[in-house]
Amino acid sequence: RSLKLRYSNLTVQHPMPESAIGIRRLARQLGMLPGLRELMLAHSQLSGNLCQILGNLQAPLESLELAYCSLIPADFAFL
Repeated sequence: RSLKLRYSNLTVQHPMPESAIGIRRLARQLGMLPGLRELMLAHSQLSGNLCQILGNLQAPLESLELAYCSLIPADFAFL
């Protein structure tokens, strides 16, 4: 039900092939958690990739923490 990924080493501010692979992998793994209701991604640099990361979720989250995640307007539009 709850997953905390604080201080993830997934950084997308300086895109590299490894970053794109990491984002796809994270999105796929999150999509495989049908009971996920709370997600904390604090201190992860996800700028511009929130739609891709959260797009595979099977159900709406009850709680999402994105403190210090360097979000951009496109991320807020997705939310």
